Amino acid sequence: MKKLILFASAVVGFSTHSFAQSDLTLYNFNSVAQSLHVNPALPQQTRVWVGIPLLSSIQVSYHNDGFRPIDLFETGTDVNENLDNIILGLDDKSQFAINQSIDLLGVGFQVGGGFLTLGAQQVTDYRMDYPVDLLRLVRFGNAGADYRSSNVSEFDFETVTRTNYYIGYQKDVNDKLSLGGRFKYIIGQGHAYVEKMDATIETLDNSNLEIETDIIIRTAGISDYIEENPFEIKTSVFPDNNGFGIDLGANYILDDKWSFSASVLDLGFINWKSGTRDYVSKGTFEYEGVDANLNDDDPVGSFDEILDSLAAAFEFTEVDGEKYTKWLASRVFLAANYKINERHTFGAVYQMKLWSGTTYHDFSVNYQGRLARAFQYTVSYSIINGTYNNVGAGFQTKLGPVQLYLLTDNFLNIMYYENLETTNVRLGLNVALFDKKTKKNKTKAPTNVEDALEPVKLENQ
Repeated sequence: MKKLILFASAVVGFSTHSFAQSDLTLYNFNSVAQSLHVNPALPQQTRVWVGIPLLSSIQVSYHNDGFRPIDLFETGTDVNENLDNIILGLDDKSQFAINQSIDLLGVGFQVGGGFLTLGAQQVTDYRMDYPVDLLRLVRFGNAGADYRSSNVSEFDFETVTRTNYYIGYQKDVNDKLSLGGRFKYIIGQGHAYVEKMDATIETLDNSNLEIETDIIIRTAGISDYIEENPFEIKTSVFPDNNGFGIDLGANYILDDKWSFSASVLDLGFINWKSGTRDYVSKGTFEYEGVDANLNDDDPVGSFDEILDSLAAAFEFTEVDGEKYTKWLASRVFLAANYKINERHTFGAVYQMKLWSGTTYHDFSVNYQGRLARAFQYTVSYSIINGTYNNVGAGFQTKLGPVQLYLLTDNFLNIMYYENLETTNVRLGLNVALFDKKTKKNKTKAPTNVEDALEPVKLENQ
């Protein structure tokens, strides 16, 4: 069972070369306090907000440019044949990633001439580049005559689950510039990544496969799950894996029309030292392959049979691991807004995602509208993870002090899920009190003779 779960995570799992999280539509939508997650300096429309525990922000992001659901499950087609075509169509740039976050607690309020926020957020990341040669090995086995020799040396994957406990503050430096920051104390619940990957696959004369491996997969905090041990709060929720991170932001108002902002997120690290285990495969093994029919009455059992066979071929050995440190995946945002009037604003957002010295770039343009302070909305178009069909939208509405909001970077893929490649959804409930409206100055009636003799000053409207 341990080998099965481990290898399933490696093959279907996660890689450092892809990011699902985008948050492009959220960035300029400052009627929602959760916009502080992407820039701690963004001016807030609320003077006080309290997130409803576990419901104030639920976010899921998904990216898969390797295949669409319809490619595998199209009605009237053979799943086995579809899977063959998908695997044959993958290349080294095919990616898969999922990100999920939930705000456990959150509160923000004006204090000391600035805006203070406190809260806790649980985050899970799964990232991967598809290991094309390994998938072809799994699927075609000794029938893969076209793949008589291959080498897998750059398959990285990573999964991490962590809880961020944060405190943030923003303050106006002057009437144009505001600065903000957020400090995060991080507890890491689980982590796994490939430390070393070197696998050579050769087709033998008897059509079996010879696999020579030198693989190290490092983990922390997941051995209890793999070994199916009983759940314990102390070791599962509050393990001795901790770290720190900071978010920094700035917002600059150039004039009545133009404003610019920038932020850097997740500058930090986690020290992994609780429940560390390494899984090692080193040696030369022969793999006969296995036939499995995913169209039968037990497709899950057929898939398990494939994984059991392959995991046995790699002969992973579990050893005690040493403590290690991993940096967080940082992000950078740059944005500009052009305000036509109080009800209509256009904006543009650029996002750079950085991991292991490699950068990834997203871009978005958006419109922000306001029917009233109780109902505001936004629409966007984005280029995300190299995909171009991303039309986003969102709104926030209030019923008394209760605020409901919903945002997505791609509602088309939600509506037509069979063609899903990239999307994200964020929704939540806050108790939010907006700043009091600024009342227009009016000429007051004179209350005495001296006032009546003073000339009346007319103000430009």
